Amino acid sequence: MSLKSVCFQSNKIILLVFIVLAFSCKKEVKAVHKKSIKDTISAVEPEEEKVIPTEIESNFLKRLINEEIGSQKYKEMQISELPYYVKFANDGDPYSVSFSIFEKRDFNNDGIIDYVIDRSSNGMLGGNANTNNEFIFYIMKDEIKEKESHSILGYAPFSYNIIDEANFIGDKFKIKVTQNYRTYFSSVEDLKSTSLSFIYKNGNLYEESYLSSCKVAKLKSKTIFNAIPGVEKRTRSIEMHNYTETIEEIYKKNDTIITASVGGCDNLELNFTTFYKVEPDIINDTEFKKETALQLLEFLATNTQFSKEINVAINYYQNNPLANEYVEKIKGYEFRVLIDKDEDRKGELRFLVQIGKTDNPYQKENWEITTRNKKPIKDDDEY
Repeated sequence: MSLKSVCFQSNKIILLVFIVLAFSCKKEVKAVHKKSIKDTISAVEPEEEKVIPTEIESNFLKRLINEEIGSQKYKEMQISELPYYVKFANDGDPYSVSFSIFEKRDFNNDGIIDYVIDRSSNGMLGGNANTNNEFIFYIMKDEIKEKESHSILGYAPFSYNIIDEANFIGDKFKIKVTQNYRTYFSSVEDLKSTSLSFIYKNGNLYEESYLSSCKVAKLKSKTIFNAIPGVEKRTRSIEMHNYTETIEEIYKKNDTIITASVGGCDNLELNFTTFYKVEPDIINDTEFKKETALQLLEFLATNTQFSKEINVAINYYQNNPLANEYVEKIKGYEFRVLIDKDEDRKGELRFLVQIGKTDNPYQKENWEITTRNKKPIKDDDEY
């Protein structure tokens, strides 16, 4: 062997030793999650070393595992290294649920570490209801329990979108999403993709383009009801499909309970639900239903910040019959009061008020909302 060959081999050995040492000195291994748009979700890329959570992290993950199990019987459980998982026999339709810590940091600057958990459930087939994935932001109130949580759906058999890639850059959660071919009935070549960025700020998880591009984000108040007694619960979160802000409130006074929600991007979406106990002799009475519906609408118009939108429905129903179908005769609005009964709710009627205000006719469908679309979409448009 020539001297030149000996030197070459020696250099290769030195380089190899350097690479091995460099890898062995890495203290943290970050995996970029890549989801497949096929029937199954591809696993997280193999990590180079076992990840053992701290005692605090382990206690939190064990709590999530125990909540997942509930009263079910499980076949196997692993809680020694990440990912923690539990397997269920499920009467011949087995599936497993795993939990990994995707990110940990103090998102709200209260001195308590918060988590982003990658929760993955895998059934026998990609179309199985037990095959799904989500990224859950847990904003903690102590080491074990959260005070709020926000979920971004990564995959489900008929979800609107599928997360292909996800990672953190600084304090921002960056993802690439593609339309789910099962929902859009498209070939892989025709599916559209886009990139999105999320940040936790001002008490909620936001997709950043929502804050800059959605009219509903400009609401002066993050409430539905005015400052009246009886508003027991107010929850703000994120819509898991199109990443708009959601606000939910519960009003309670005596036997009256009204559940309210607001959402949307450019187009406002209002929902109110309540139940009335009704005597059998008037439960099918048309006049009673209309009178009760108008009383409910008038209460909502007086006691919420959406009096303008609700008064549109009141003015219509004062002069027209009440029906369960959507009314689309008023420009820029669609609304209905759905009244129904159910065998499980004997002696009760459900009143569901749904009001939509359309400021952007090009933002009706989920992908249009996700991409904050402002113009007519052509088939060959790129996102």
